Amino acid sequence: MRYEKYLFLLVALVPAVCVYAQPSGKLAGYGVEVNAVLGKVIKHNYIFPPLPKSSYAIDVCILKRTNGKKAWQTQRNFPLVGLGVTYTSYGIDSIYGKCIGVYPVWEIPIVRGEQLEWTCRFGYGIGYITKRYQRYPTDNTINNLIGSRLNNFTMFTTQLRYKLSHKVHVHAGFNFSHVSNGSFRLPNLGINMYGGHVGVRYFPVTDDPQKTSTQVQSLPNKFGGQIRVGMGFVEYNNSDGPLYPVYATTALGYWRYRGKNKVLFGIDYNYYTSVYSLLRNNEIDAGKERAQSWEGVIFVGHEFLIGKVGVIAQLGIPFKHTKFNEDKTVQKLGYSYYLLQQEQGVIRNIALNCFIKSNNLEASNLEFGFGVGF
Repeated sequence: MRYEKYLFLLVALVPAVCVYAQPSGKLAGYGVEVNAVLGKVIKHNYIFPPLPKSSYAIDVCILKRTNGKKAWQTQRNFPLVGLGVTYTSYGIDSIYGKCIGVYPVWEIPIVRGEQLEWTCRFGYGIGYITKRYQRYPTDNTINNLIGSRLNNFTMFTTQLRYKLSHKVHVHAGFNFSHVSNGSFRLPNLGINMYGGHVGVRYFPVTDDPQKTSTQVQSLPNKFGGQIRVGMGFVEYNNSDGPLYPVYATTALGYWRYRGKNKVLFGIDYNYYTSVYSLLRNNEIDAGKERAQSWEGVIFVGHEFLIGKVGVIAQLGIPFKHTKFNEDKTVQKLGYSYYLLQQEQGVIRNIALNCFIKSNNLEASNLEFGFGVGF
């Protein structure tokens, strides 16, 4: 109950602080949003523990309407950015526990009218799980979903919103959340939850700050390419066992359109030293261990460009499996942060990357690396 107490205190204090500071014009565009969520956990593996009948969450966001000070803000039609905190009770506390997720908020308008709008909001952040797989000192071996306290927390929502005024909005929509650690610690089936939400948004001053006139460079539609290299670590087969490196290489092409989005297509290569070690130690496919330890994936994807940040989602189909893997689909979600962006020269961009990779919606590993674009 102590977690609920802290979250409700946050919900109560944020509007109060905003109201107290209302006379300051610097608060124009700042707001707070509170959502009540009713959801359902998705069973994506036959060894899943008992499913709760329903789950609920409280989602609180501190938001700021961008005013066009930077070019990408004008390009994106003045989106909202901010920080979200989500408290989730999955429904069977003795097994699942609860989750506190903290994530950056990016809200992109799909359709925006004077009073009615349709938006999508997403963010990849960090989630703290109160109950995890544990043998000692507290036995919780039924929870084969999460093996660590700190995890990746992904939140996606889409909603229809009605603006009662420039200070108060109400909305309802669909939400999806994901918690896992990318097999950094086992077990790691992960928890996926979908559901619906209703909420209210309050701006102490106004939701429409004065716009800043920024000259937006119109970037041409064009093809390009990029090479990525990355690395992660996974446990394999046994909880509290050794960590094995995973090496990743990606070759992709892209089509940039409207100067702010990219359609991606390419090939992913992942080499699992955990599979190689298992084959060697058990004398399986002697002499062919390396050939049986890599995975090849053909994928398509999309990247939202938000200034120096790229928000990436990919969906792939394996054309080559490891010895023990027959998954039908592969997903990747993550960020790219561009250290270099230019239109001319041999090297057009350099980016740092962070992804969570899933096989059949079950998180398989985290990937950290960099990419070079041409």
